Amino acid sequence: MSILDSLPSRPLSDAELAALNRADAVELAIAVDDGPTEALLLATESWVKALAFDADGDGWRTVETTSLDEMERYEALKRCEEAIGSCRF
Repeated sequence: MSILDSLPSRPLSDAELAALNRADAVELAIAVDDGPTEALLLATESWVKALAFDADGDGWRTVETTSLDEMERYEALKRCEEAIGSCRF
């Protein structure tokens, strides 16, 4: 099961975001927006992903994935955050 498959078919609550941060599957989960989380960054030891919730489409979608083999985590987080800012559903 992928991380996308494990997310609910709605924006995340603060408690669900906190639970993601405690999960073994990811090292870091950061909300990009306030209130119910509709955009987030997830990081493991090998990648950073930008995810956004598309209420009119298929739910959660991957907007960007950056390998940490290519760059430092900070730069990968920044790139993914910029990708969410450019994302239009």
